[in-house]
Amino acid sequence: MTAVRFSSEVTCRFFDLDVIGPWWPKVCKGKVLFMDCSFRSLNSFPPCLFYLEYLEELHMEGNFVCSIPSAINRLRNLRVLYLHENLLSDVCEELGRLSQLRSLDLSHNPFKCLEQMQDVVRRLCGLRELRLYSLGLKELSDLICRDLFRLEILSLSDNALTTIPSEITNLLFLREIYLNNNLLQCFPAELGKLPHLEVIDVGQNQMSTLSENCGSSWRKLFVSSNRLSSFPRSLCKFGHLTVLEASSNALKRLPHCFRALTGLVDLGLSSNMLRTFPAQVCLLRSLHVLYMKNTGLKKLHPGLVDLQTLCVLDLSENFLTDFPTEILSLVNLEELSLDDNKLKVIPEGIRSLSKLKNLGLSGNQFTTFPSAVCELPCLEKLYMGQDRGIKFTSVPETIAQLTKLKELYMENNSLVDLPDSIGKMQKLQVLDLHNNKLKVLPKTIALLTGLKKIYLQTNNLSSLPVDMSKIPNLSILTLAENPLTDPPQKVCKQGATTVVRYLKEKIHREASSLKIQAWWRGTMVRKKLGPFREPGTTKGGKDSKNKAHKGKDKKAPHKKNG
Repeated sequence: MTAVRFSSEVTCRFFDLDVIGPWWPKVCKGKVLFMDCSFRSLNSFPPCLFYLEYLEELHMEGNFVCSIPSAINRLRNLRVLYLHENLLSDVCEELGRLSQLRSLDLSHNPFKCLEQMQDVVRRLCGLRELRLYSLGLKELSDLICRDLFRLEILSLSDNALTTIPSEITNLLFLREIYLNNNLLQCFPAELGKLPHLEVIDVGQNQMSTLSENCGSSWRKLFVSSNRLSSFPRSLCKFGHLTVLEASSNALKRLPHCFRALTGLVDLGLSSNMLRTFPAQVCLLRSLHVLYMKNTGLKKLHPGLVDLQTLCVLDLSENFLTDFPTEILSLVNLEELSLDDNKLKVIPEGIRSLSKLKNLGLSGNQFTTFPSAVCELPCLEKLYMGQDRGIKFTSVPETIAQLTKLKELYMENNSLVDLPDSIGKMQKLQVLDLHNNKLKVLPKTIALLTGLKKIYLQTNNLSSLPVDMSKIPNLSILTLAENPLTDPPQKVCKQGATTVVRYLKEKIHREASSLKIQAWWRGTMVRKKLGPFREPGTTKGGKDSKNKAHKGKDKKAPHKKNG
């Protein structure tokens, strides 16, 4: 199905592109401005497209197109062209004549000659956005940097670039550049000379240092997954930096001047062996997001309480043994991850985090389910899987207090049963209980009408409550590695739809049986044939056949001759 937008802002959909022909511009009252032919398994450009002389935006991504026809130059008003994820081996010269083109994406194509492709692209002098992901580029043409001087966004991620041409300084209007997942060993110093550059992504390279020549316009800097051991002092001079992602490097400490980054909103320091919580971070009072996963922390800094704007805090995979009391003062927290630590107790004071929506406590040392979390009124996601920690065997009835909970993960524990109160959690959509020791599910689970996914594999279940068939939107139900007999294994292997159908049929069979019994009872009473009994029973309720059998075995009394 193809989406079409007219100048009158009406959107129509066609089942077949062939409905568009030479007559289209005459019959159509509006001008076709937008055409979406993405992910339709097309092998070529539909010829009808070239009749759309007013077309401004064309999506052809996700097909099997091998070449761009020369007729592309008919689309003189084309401003946006997406051709990524096709099978293009070359680019026709006519593409370079689309003078109105402002955005072009040629990513994920197996071009035979990257030099020829770049030579055509560099003629599109009006381009504002150019995306060349995953092409195997080893070198960026200096002609692109010279001729496409109006570029604002340049995306070169997932290539094999080792350097950037010095001519990149010609891109005076460049606002965003993406160079992540290349082979850069040095930070391109020329980027510091671009006056309007705001977003730089050089993550997943091989850089050991950053340039001292940091740009005054930088707003977001992504340098994760490199080999950085320190930050340059010049970086700390710009308090306007809002995002700094430096996870997975070799940082052991932060420079003293780091406190000057007072505009930081999002800071990522995960997977650096800092070992102690940096005091400088506590002075960044604008922080909303802080990632310090796997940093070797055993305790937090008291100054953390000053980060009152913090909404997201990730402290997972550390060595915390006691719940950090500093966290209890962060009343605006919405997401808190403490997974894979060594926590044993959750304090009652956690109720002060009244805005908390996501809480991760998997892989800790709880001996019982921490009931204190049941007093978090806004909680929507709770992670309590214990693949690494001590496993608990039961869940308190008070879990029903989490009336806003949407996702509950309690996999890899030793749960034998669930509380009946779980049926009160009406907003629950995902329930993960795989790899436990559940023998039976409470009938109240059928009251979870919002449930969409339930994972029950690797338990000890022999049957399912028939009323589970009344859960209307259940799409995923995993039951592997359970000793199930009702439903039988062959039914369980066919997925949620088949299991639900089986349970519905079972309800129908049982209902039909009750109706027949009720009819028979009525018949017995009306015809005065005596009270209704189950077939094969006597007045005493014993099996008549067994009684008859016993009668045969009993010897008749011997009669004496008169």
